[in-house]
Amino acid sequence: MCLATPVRVLKLNKTTATVDALGEEKDIDTSLLPNIKVGDYLYFSHGMAIKKVGKADAEKVLKIVKAWNG
Repeated sequence: MCLATPVRVLKLNKTTATVDALGEEKDIDTSLLPNIKVGDYLYFSHGMAIKKVGKADAEKVLKIVKAWNG
């Protein structure tokens, strides 16, 4: 089972975004999601953004993931 992890958009470039993924910068495909902005939170899996998520919800999930990772 894969867990989609929330990430925060740092930079945009056409159909890709550079995101903060638990402190690591990654480039992900955003072609499935229109109207993404810098600062938005997204769920991503396998290098692709799959859903936009609110900041409060993203922060709740990130807190849980960070606790699991110690």
